[in-house]
Amino acid sequence: MKYFFLLTLFSVNAFASKAITVPVHFLEALSPKDTTSSERFQREYESAISLAKKLTSKELEKCGYRLEEKTFFYNASDGIESLEKAKQAESSGAWLLVGPRRSNHYILLAKGASSTPSVSTMASSDEIDSLGSLHLTIAPMNRQMAKVAAQEAKKRFPKTPTYISVVSEDCVTCVDFASHFETISKTLGIKQLKEVRISGETPSLIDAAQAVKELKPSFVLLPNYSKVSAQAMSAIYKADPNILFIGGDGWGDSKFGFVQNASELEKVRGITVRGFPPVENALKEFDLGKAILQNKDMLAQFPGSGSAIGILKIIEETTAMLCKHKPKNKTDFKAVFEKNGKSNFNPPWGVSIYELRNGDIKFQSTVRI
Repeated sequence: MKYFFLLTLFSVNAFASKAITVPVHFLEALSPKDTTSSERFQREYESAISLAKKLTSKELEKCGYRLEEKTFFYNASDGIESLEKAKQAESSGAWLLVGPRRSNHYILLAKGASSTPSVSTMASSDEIDSLGSLHLTIAPMNRQMAKVAAQEAKKRFPKTPTYISVVSEDCVTCVDFASHFETISKTLGIKQLKEVRISGETPSLIDAAQAVKELKPSFVLLPNYSKVSAQAMSAIYKADPNILFIGGDGWGDSKFGFVQNASELEKVRGITVRGFPPVENALKEFDLGKAILQNKDMLAQFPGSGSAIGILKIIEETTAMLCKHKPKNKTDFKAVFEKNGKSNFNPPWGVSIYELRNGDIKFQSTVRI
């Protein structure tokens, strides 16, 4: 019996030693020192990685692989770090990079590691399409989300709606979303009265508030991240308490972001479109998600962020790709990814519409794309 145990242990260790190690590096703007992030977000991001590995480890083991993850966090205010860390990851031999949620950061990552496959958890700028077949995103494109947002605005103002856009000019995806929204709005009979450009994490909003007060638009387009959007809402609401805000995939939701439950925004009304529905709706769309839904304890601990859902889906598709095509090294994996990546890493969730009312961002519906 003792001999059998030792033989079995040897066999397991021998099998494990033959497993091919696949280095996967995760890069995200989640430094605890950054005012736009927090230790909570970092912990939840890391727990999503841990859960994804746990759920795929047996399948990978059967196929002869083992994921080896490394996580790099940096300040959101210093996007150039994503480029530098991507260079380091590529030179260290990473097979796959799971890139940051912000489009401008992800574009820099792709430039820093141009020869290494990467997938962003949430980047939505149409510029991602120009990066080529090695650099993809698991989120819908801005043109798709902007179309849904414009159609929703038309429903609210069926006659001759007008709007002012307040756009963070230092945010690639924000500018991109605003441009698509304007193009689509023209076809729907929605007129843009003015575009106000702002910059920085704490922008001056005097011009934006004054424009709303003077031009009296039907709504204000705020396609910015949650911290800037919350500040803009507060300033503009004081100029027009009846104004409706419409946002892109940056306001956050009922758990994440600066818009939700902000004390000065309790009476603000708004509509936002996102690349992810509520967590339980999203988890129904893929196998690892369904596995979590069947386990109450696992579901209770699962982070409800779009990034967490994206991580789960990316690891699921990476596992499927490895087991189907059996690459032996980084060069093989790159060739497999370049050929099959676009069919594997695509968002199954459609575009979801949320409503901001009484200080809460609530899910309304999903539009399939």
